[in-house]
Amino acid sequence: MGRPMLFIRLAGCNLSCKWCDTPYARDEGREMSTEDVAMRIRSSHLSWVCWTGGEPLLQRSAIEDVAASVRGYRHTVETNGTIPVPSGLFDHVTVSPKSLAGMPPLADCYKFVVGGKEDLEEVDRYVLRTGIARERVYIQPRCTTKGDAIQLLAPLWTACVARGYALSPRLHVLVFDDRRGV
Repeated sequence: MGRPMLFIRLAGCNLSCKWCDTPYARDEGREMSTEDVAMRIRSSHLSWVCWTGGEPLLQRSAIEDVAASVRGYRHTVETNGTIPVPSGLFDHVTVSPKSLAGMPPLADCYKFVVGGKEDLEEVDRYVLRTGIARERVYIQPRCTTKGDAIQLLAPLWTACVARGYALSPRLHVLVFDDRRGV
């Protein structure tokens, strides 16, 4: 959390969540070859690469091709957890479950996007039922603008402290507001 990294947002998603903070990631974007993506990574001064979406694992083979061609970088993925995460490809896995009905896949951390008390109570029930360690739970405000993030952060901080969860403040939204491509 807070580590400078290059985010690569892949288009396409296998879900249609009404609260999605990146609905454009479902079907917008521009096509790039795996070599173009690899060149972007190599030209960056950052050593960490975060694959996100939509659902990035829909394009697993492209990620594997790029990762194989850019040795020396650390790769992380943010996934909705509906597609199995390939073993050994990523240095860090964040699962952001969208359905709290089933059991979550194994991950380094679990990120839940919440908009208020009811969402937090649902996360509490899920964590209790599944046995996810509280120190692996990250709460992120459901927001797309800096103003909305600021409004949600204080109550979410208080709730996270009380529950033993971490707070993921959407740092890029606080710094860049709702600008895309930064």
